[in-house]
Amino acid sequence: MADSNEMRRDISKLTQATTNMMLQNVLKKHNVQLSGKNFSKEQKAQLKKLVSDIQDSFGKLEKLQKEEK
Repeated sequence: MADSNEMRRDISKLTQATTNMMLQNVLKKHNVQLSGKNFSKEQKAQLKKLVSDIQDSFGKLEKLQKEEK
């Protein structure tokens, strides 16, 4: 059981790192500088939702992979 929980934590960390990397690459590609002055409240909310959706997708993928085993 401990190994399973440790594996889930490792996968979660990897998922978070991957999401951050992808987001940084997209923002860098479009020359976006992260500061409060560059985003409206609506844009910030959309960006947060995007990150949340990506994390949810990775979570579902993790769950599917666990079910296949």
